[in-house]
Amino acid sequence: MSLLKKADILKYCELIEPVPAKDEDLLLAHTPEYLALVKKTREIGGWLNIDTPVTAGADDAQKLITGSALQAIELLHEKKSKIAHTFGGFHHASKDNGEGFCIYNDVAVAGRALTERHGLKRVMILDSDAHQGNGTMDIFLNDPRVLFVSIHQDPRTIYPGKGFVWETGEGEGEGYTVNIPMPPFSGNAQYAQAFDTIIEPLARAFKPEFFIRNGGSDPFFGDELTMLGLDLDGLAMVSRRTRDLALQTSGNLLDMTVSGYGEWVEYGWLAQFCGCEALDTDYKAFSPKQPRRSPPSTEETLTRATASMLDSLQRELRKTWNIF
Repeated sequence: MSLLKKADILKYCELIEPVPAKDEDLLLAHTPEYLALVKKTREIGGWLNIDTPVTAGADDAQKLITGSALQAIELLHEKKSKIAHTFGGFHHASKDNGEGFCIYNDVAVAGRALTERHGLKRVMILDSDAHQGNGTMDIFLNDPRVLFVSIHQDPRTIYPGKGFVWETGEGEGEGYTVNIPMPPFSGNAQYAQAFDTIIEPLARAFKPEFFIRNGGSDPFFGDELTMLGLDLDGLAMVSRRTRDLALQTSGNLLDMTVSGYGEWVEYGWLAQFCGCEALDTDYKAFSPKQPRRSPPSTEETLTRATASMLDSLQRELRKTWNIF
């Protein structure tokens, strides 16, 4: 928030105070048994997983963030705005498990609110976090009303070890889960390949009524936990292309921007925000000089590896989609 103010961007925004999600909201995506487990874990000061403590602060904050997602979809559904932002995206929480710093899956709660409360038949979720959105994927695995697309670092090289091209949904949801595992060090050109080849054709064929994107700055090449290769321009490009695609198809975008590790997090968020809002702000003027990007693979090698992965993915998707 301080950086948005420093960049003179808050003048374009209407800030809305979040209201915490209630149990009835959380039950859209989570089981009653899981909510009881979270409450008990909070009482004793325990952990849901090795990386997910349930402190009062974490629990309250994620309820507020989940509530803000529900407020955002109301505003967008009522066409009071075209784009809304939250500091959310806790995509590792599944219906009955918390992990990866995630207690409540605000992405899935928002998606379920759209299908169950508003009766929408086509909701698209694009997860651009460097880590695959395993919790969101599991919650919508059998649901053809939600097209879940995750573009992430190759799961053989990073947590949570899910998100291979052959994971495409189950039952009625077969073909409505799409995983795009990017080779390590993939950068701006390779992400553009994925948008051109998979993401944009799918969105135009699906014709979503509502568009959600979640993902923070961890695809940045200076991130301390990941091995992807986007620079600040690349982060802005992904957000700008998401914005354009969302507005051209559904006419709306709920953008959830959290994640990122190390000193570059907020500068990546600023670049994403500027891209998503199509601002001409010089976001790089507010960041330190970018470190030099020196991937061990050449651009040509990365492009070939990405093309090979995308070909494999298209073969999987042809079972459901006739556009490939």
